[in-house]
Amino acid sequence: MAKYTQQQYNKLVEEINKIDFAEIKLENECEDRVCSDLNLWDGRNTVLGYADVSWSSSNPKSVSTSGAVICGYDKTEVTLTAHFSYQDYPDISIDKEFILTILQGSGVRQERHDNRFERNGRKAVFVIGDSTASPYPHSGENNRFPQTGWAQYFDKYFNHDKAVAIDIAMSGRSAKSYMTEDNFKFFKENISKGDYLIIQFGHNDSKIQDQNRYASAKGSIKEEGSYKNLMSQYIAIAEKAGANPIIATSISRRKLSDESLEEYVNAAKELGRELNITVLDIYKRTNDWINEVGLDEAKSMYKIIKPHDERFMYNPEFLNSQFYECGDSDDTHLNIFGADRVANWVIDEIRTKVPELYELIEQ
Repeated sequence: MAKYTQQQYNKLVEEINKIDFAEIKLENECEDRVCSDLNLWDGRNTVLGYADVSWSSSNPKSVSTSGAVICGYDKTEVTLTAHFSYQDYPDISIDKEFILTILQGSGVRQERHDNRFERNGRKAVFVIGDSTASPYPHSGENNRFPQTGWAQYFDKYFNHDKAVAIDIAMSGRSAKSYMTEDNFKFFKENISKGDYLIIQFGHNDSKIQDQNRYASAKGSIKEEGSYKNLMSQYIAIAEKAGANPIIATSISRRKLSDESLEEYVNAAKELGRELNITVLDIYKRTNDWINEVGLDEAKSMYKIIKPHDERFMYNPEFLNSQFYECGDSDDTHLNIFGADRVANWVIDEIRTKVPELYELIEQ
């Protein structure tokens, strides 16, 4: 477990206390005049490195945990709480509250059309999971280049006449908390016969201090709220739609043995055997490679970035990245090269274990 000093912790608390509502607002005039959807971040870089951020709302019908705002018939106050947690410092959990006044409205909200993909007769390959798979902006105000989830560019490997891959993984989510998100609703409403669903959770499920995310790895499929029980619910949704669910074990942190994660890796493999579901063992792929090349060489795959890091200067957007000046040291998340390496391991696992899906990949 990583160590931190009391001074670092005090700076972290001070920094989080200073966060302004303007950092999360999108088209809102000010904190007490919320009249449009909110852009809630799911991760933030702090003095201790990258923090996963999840949200709770005192009134989800007015402001959802994905930032959707519905102005009701009466003006109302809603408390949004951002929950900060760290992969490398599991004993740290800090909350930041924002008290918002939601303006009076009609109580009717027009549904937004999701343009994340056009099927056009093609099969869809959905990827759901946590920050190690999720997409990150590589331009704009929240530019995080070169941080990249392994599924962010997964679609580029597919034959686009036959299939489209949709990365709807989200930073900081667990098998439990993902079910509260709009992305879950999107997958549930759009997955169809012949599609594929790749499910990868585990990194955040062990956070026992956060009951919104914690799911025990030891519980059985029938034990409500256990990791196996929650994972089986995603599988059931896919199967009901006539789609093909696939379990992927979580990627290893930059450790010779990622013990805290291994119980979830083992639970995922057990679930695959119990339900006769294909398991892509990405933990083994990543951890075997780390042991083969050593911890120092393995830095090349993770979000361990030097200020002005020459490896990423090929992309002019790196000059505008939040990591350009200060760099970062993160043994959990991937850089763009690491994401591509892991994506290729996923494809190789698919080649040997799901040949019918491999046929949809550009040869």
